[in-house]
Amino acid sequence: MNDWLDALLDETAIAHDQHTLQSALSDFAARFQFSGYAYIDLRFGHTFAISNYHPDWQDFYFKNNLKTLDPVIQKAKQLRRAFSWSADTETRSMSKAETGFFAQAATFNIRSGITVPVALPNRGTAVLTMASSKPKVAIDEKIDAVMAASVVAQIHARIEALQVTPSVAEPFHLTPKEKIFTRWLEHGKTVQDVADVENLKYNTVRKTLEELRGRYDLCNNTQLVALAIRRGLI
Repeated sequence: MNDWLDALLDETAIAHDQHTLQSALSDFAARFQFSGYAYIDLRFGHTFAISNYHPDWQDFYFKNNLKTLDPVIQKAKQLRRAFSWSADTETRSMSKAETGFFAQAATFNIRSGITVPVALPNRGTAVLTMASSKPKVAIDEKIDAVMAASVVAQIHARIEALQVTPSVAEPFHLTPKEKIFTRWLEHGKTVQDVADVENLKYNTVRKTLEELRGRYDLCNNTQLVALAIRRGLI
């Protein structure tokens, strides 16, 4: 397993742009007989993936917000260390929805794998998974959790430095009403101010913004404004 991690670090460290980094990850996955890789950056209101999984699976995953159901992601957040997993084993104690998730993933050659999570600022998490079409990934020794985290942290830093374009990102949109409210917030208005300016009840504005934040797991209106600006919506 340590040789596996050494190879992953060596192959990605020499990447000098987006193409070479993604090629390195793809080549590594193929070299060690994985069906694919997925790096997922999980931050409030800003979740995206860099992956060579089938595009249809990536689109389906993000359009249906499956990160909240994905047992591997939930386990990564809970354990906060590297682990191996197998759909055949995990589904024994799972809900019908979670079992269905793995059944769908299996149609895209994702049945088992090795997952390494690392912590990001503001309670974010980055997760790298090497997936396999086999029922179980063969590991000849215990995963070195410290080394695995170090390798993935360096890959994360590489992705940040190269400003790699995601292969798929969490959709984010604002209705016309939400856009107006958010734009007023950007100008420093309070919720009460927005209600007064738009001649609406306070609770109407408050509930609209509350539902909007909940849709994208945002903690407050500051995060909402920042995300809307970053996405070029206001």
